[in-house]
Amino acid sequence: MDFPNASWLNKVCDPAEMTLGAALAQTLLQARSQPRVVDTLVARLKLESSPGTVDRLLELIGAVTPAERIAEVLDPYIKSDNPRVRSKALKLFACATGDAQWATQFLGHSDSRFTANVVEALWGAKSTPELKEFFWAACGSPNGRVAGNAVVGLFHLGDPRAVDVLRRLCRDESAGVRASAAWVIGTVGWIEGMDLAVAMVQDPSPKVQRNAIQVVRRLRSLSGFHDHSTANEFR
Repeated sequence: MDFPNASWLNKVCDPAEMTLGAALAQTLLQARSQPRVVDTLVARLKLESSPGTVDRLLELIGAVTPAERIAEVLDPYIKSDNPRVRSKALKLFACATGDAQWATQFLGHSDSRFTANVVEALWGAKSTPELKEFFWAACGSPNGRVAGNAVVGLFHLGDPRAVDVLRRLCRDESAGVRASAAWVIGTVGWIEGMDLAVAMVQDPSPKVQRNAIQVVRRLRSLSGFHDHSTANEFR
């Protein structure tokens, strides 16, 4: 199949040729002058099998597809038999629509990757009571990544429940959940959580320890803490 401006298309589709940021910028530029750029990208996607290229094309399609067409364009990939493709398409759809009601169906999904991606995709959605309740419900997931992403969502919305949930997750019996809780503290830059992060440095799980050490360093940097007597504390 021939594609208009094939040289440009080949470059943006190839992760080895362009960074995602550069490819997105070029694709958005092309979309201004090529009204059928979405169709061109979709046609190219149907011919691709390389996971890296498929991921790249889905990202580009999600960035330039008008809201009114996003369901039509991504629906075949949301129903894909390939878990990687399906997960990426779900995340892009959630990001484009901000539809918390639609996303609720994935809270009990057997593959936690799907749920975690959908929860993350809604971080930038418009604040609504439905979105807050979606994040609140996701906080109850036994999967650390899902629960952690949900708490980040609550922090973004300024929901006061986020702090209590995060403190609870820091004490969870699952090391995976505790590791995610430490990651959340650093991700949202919660300075008041320094005491929790410092305590988690002594956690019996090496993964939790590693996350906690990184978080303590990040929070100290954010707060302007420059006590040279502790410079080697975590080396």
